[in-house]
Amino acid sequence: MASLQRLIAWFGHTPPDMAPGIARMHIGAKLGFSAWAVVQALYALGFLLLDQHVLAAYNAVGTLLACIYLVLLVNGRPAFGFVLSNIQNICGITLITVYTGLGTGFFLFALVGLLYATLAEWVSRGMQHLIIAASATAFVGLLVYGLYAQPLDPLPLAWVVVFAVINGASVAGFLLMVALTYRFTVDRAEAALEAEYAKSEALLHNIMPPAVAARLKDNPEVIADSHKPVTILFADIVGFTDMAGRSTAESLVRMLNNIFSRFDALVEADGLEKIKTIGDAYMVVAGLPAPREDHAQAIARLALRMIDATADAARDTGEDLQIRVGIHTGDVVAGVIGQRKFAYDIWGDTVNVAARMESTGAAGRIQLSADTAGLVRDDFDLEPRGEIEVKGKGRMETFFLTGEKAAVAAATAAE
Repeated sequence: MASLQRLIAWFGHTPPDMAPGIARMHIGAKLGFSAWAVVQALYALGFLLLDQHVLAAYNAVGTLLACIYLVLLVNGRPAFGFVLSNIQNICGITLITVYTGLGTGFFLFALVGLLYATLAEWVSRGMQHLIIAASATAFVGLLVYGLYAQPLDPLPLAWVVVFAVINGASVAGFLLMVALTYRFTVDRAEAALEAEYAKSEALLHNIMPPAVAARLKDNPEVIADSHKPVTILFADIVGFTDMAGRSTAESLVRMLNNIFSRFDALVEADGLEKIKTIGDAYMVVAGLPAPREDHAQAIARLALRMIDATADAARDTGEDLQIRVGIHTGDVVAGVIGQRKFAYDIWGDTVNVAARMESTGAAGRIQLSADTAGLVRDDFDLEPRGEIEVKGKGRMETFFLTGEKAAVAAATAAE
């Protein structure tokens, strides 16, 4: 039992640096050469009993050669052994067919060499084509020869039938093995391609809207679309610079991932579009790439949920976490530019004002411009802040968003 296990382990062993596809061929060739040595030894004995001394001697030599091919394979010379084995195969089937005729079916083994050459990754494509051409020529040539010429030393009919059955079944089995190997390889390659395609699609859809990704694939040129109106949200972690100074890089990134993952879930649930994160800043827009009438309300509702999510993250991490949120509504241009590391982005004065609403806001609060406030005042509770100085815009009237009106919140919850 132990000897059998060692033998099985030997047949299943491949060099550790061998690619999986070649490793399977390595094991198959090891089994094939071993079986070939045994079969040729049996053929040598059978031809000896039939007084076919030339064929018996040839198969005896063939047994030794098959063992040599096996040694070459195991010792890292598979290409040399493979070429020699195909030369021997063509010579052998030619010799035996000339002596015994087509009926014994030995000429069918030319098909084995023809198809097996297509799977031999250890020889060049040129050598594969040469072996295929030689095997095909031998098959056709022997078929024509056997139809017109008489065998030199024909076998008794019973032995012709025995050899025909054995050889036909062996060739059919081998061809089936080749076909199944090819099918398995193709199926696995197609599955791998589909998996990689799904990964690339998921990655692309993570960095830009699916509709924009489809346009980019169809026409990889600059994509720029005007959108009006949209509502933009900027959120920033209060005191992040001080936090970064007293935290390790790993803990800081883990904390950011904790908070932003919660934000991502909220954005996805509301069907909004996350544009990007820059350091500790988080940017979201509603109303593009597909317009929506409730863009301002959707962003306002998201901002309130982000405040709650930050409080939850603070309880989980033990950090004193707060965010500052700014919101503004207006027209933008959205699109994809560049050839490498491209991303979906938005531009325009609306973006700048939204960023100013965040930077001039207060910790733990949501500051709205008057443009956004006018759109959401029927659905949300607002606290006037008065006019503030906004860089590049002068004095602007702003509001703090304090919550959703009770009736609206109840209706939203019911939905």
